[in-house]
Amino acid sequence: MATPRLITPAGKTIELSAETYKQIQKILRAKKRTMTKAQRIRHIEATFGKYAGKTSLTRTLLAERKAELAREEARIRRKHA
Repeated sequence: MATPRLITPAGKTIELSAETYKQIQKILRAKKRTMTKAQRIRHIEATFGKYAGKTSLTRTLLAERKAELAREEARIRRKHA
């Protein structure tokens, strides 16, 4: 199974744990009828900062992008060789 990711309105991609992904799904499903805006905010705030102090997701994304660019450049070189 692929790692679940959340794309923010600003376009930032954040990798999520399976537990966090399930919590977000629960919030989105419940949003339609039963949860008030205040309840949704409390759910979101409960996980805010959860990964502070751990491996930087930005650093991981930059490393992933660097590897992706290297693969793309290698593919282009092979194609034009």
